[in-house]
Amino acid sequence: MSEKTEERKYASWLGIIVRFVVASFMMLLMQIIYPNFVFSNWMIGIALIAAISVITYIIERITTLYRTPIGRGIIAFLVTFGVLYFANMSVPGIKVPFVANLITSFVVGMFDIFLPDRVF
Repeated sequence: MSEKTEERKYASWLGIIVRFVVASFMMLLMQIIYPNFVFSNWMIGIALIAAISVITYIIERITTLYRTPIGRGIIAFLVTFGVLYFANMSVPGIKVPFVANLITSFVVGMFDIFLPDRVF
């Protein structure tokens, strides 16, 4: 196992934690700013945020897009948008307007672009 692979393995857990914090902050901020961005309870929100963090981690481990900042941002944007979009359609108690979904996904993706490589 090379040195870079070992370093990547340990740094990725920190990346999951950072993504969880960023996504939770954005969800909270969107609930304050956008009046129709609604979760029926906090457990649903935490489950969505955990799903976003874990799915992003899995996709980055499978693909090589994590090597560039733009790739990390694109992955974060698409996963956040997809999870919120499908949760809005399938989970009762969630109301996420399309515009709020785009804004949240865009900010999470931009944060991943500007975060240093060592965190991930």
